[in-house]
Amino acid sequence: MKRLFLFVALLSLSLGLATAQKNVKWTDAQKFNHIGKMCKTSNPYNRVEVNKYPELNKTEANLLKTCAGQAILFETDATEIWVKASYGYRGHNRAMPATAGCGFNLFIEHEGQWTWAASVVNGEGRDKDGNSKIEKPLRVIRRMDGSNHRCMLYLPLFAELKSLEIGVPEGAKIKAIKNPFRHQIAIFGSSFTHGSGATCAGMTYPAFLQRQTGLNLNSFGMSGNSKLQRVMGEILGGTKADAYICDAFSNPSVEQIGERIRPFLNEIRKRNPKAPIIFLRTIYRDGRLFDTGAEKKEADRMVYVDNLMKEICAEYSDVYYIDTPNQTGTDMLTSADGVHPCSWGYKRWADTIQPSVVEILAKYGIK
Repeated sequence: MKRLFLFVALLSLSLGLATAQKNVKWTDAQKFNHIGKMCKTSNPYNRVEVNKYPELNKTEANLLKTCAGQAILFETDATEIWVKASYGYRGHNRAMPATAGCGFNLFIEHEGQWTWAASVVNGEGRDKDGNSKIEKPLRVIRRMDGSNHRCMLYLPLFAELKSLEIGVPEGAKIKAIKNPFRHQIAIFGSSFTHGSGATCAGMTYPAFLQRQTGLNLNSFGMSGNSKLQRVMGEILGGTKADAYICDAFSNPSVEQIGERIRPFLNEIRKRNPKAPIIFLRTIYRDGRLFDTGAEKKEADRMVYVDNLMKEICAEYSDVYYIDTPNQTGTDMLTSADGVHPCSWGYKRWADTIQPSVVEILAKYGIK
């Protein structure tokens, strides 16, 4: 009897979704305002046209194809919102919830603030007909009140999209809205910047910092592969950004940092001589506390970088180093896996660096 009840419930849910889908009007997401990227690309959801840079290895290229930091802006009076996507490369990280890695995260403007509204993802694998489950139409939110809402739909952090459509019920209005964020700032970094450990795509520290300051941050997070590569300096410099923020010391070894930081900076400066470049001290990884080997390695790296950045900031004009300690706190309550913060840790990180970032950028009229 219980099995019959479960079967009937699942059948009713399936039929209800199928009926709802028939009444959905789909629009290519490119008809709306697409934010969070700075490079022109043949696939609009890739962050970099990777084929232009043969120096990138396969892993680096795949990571730069992902949608990290990107969002679609629109306004609608719909009572529900759907997405329909096709995927290319999909990455994996042990601290990556599926909702962040391959799912969609909706924020809606509420009482003057961008406010979390929904976070959804389809299952992996294939259905009985052989169709990809993750590419099925997905209802992001339902039962809204039908009044006009300004929406920001964050795209998957660790997946490459080939196409994306946004759906609303027939008769509902949907249109693009202007980008409410100011200036063009490139933010480069490790899995921390990419968003490993965040519960959903809008819960990374760049996303928090963007919503809190109104500054337009464009993510060049490269999960585990942010190693001050010369080619990344070339790519970043080519964006002609108004400013740069770099979480540059979380992945490379001490030797790599010493060898690569000047070539990296020189590549940016060849193409963008005056924009401020802000380097961030890497965060305290909670896994250090009881692991003496990790403690020594991380402590040695921090001391080395602190000393090196005194030289770099004296040597290069318009280069800054924010060395604030304990950006995610000292209570050991924000770690997803001993390395990456959870969403609350990323919020703390954004809050901690925000005053220094805002103060530095204000010197250049970036407000």
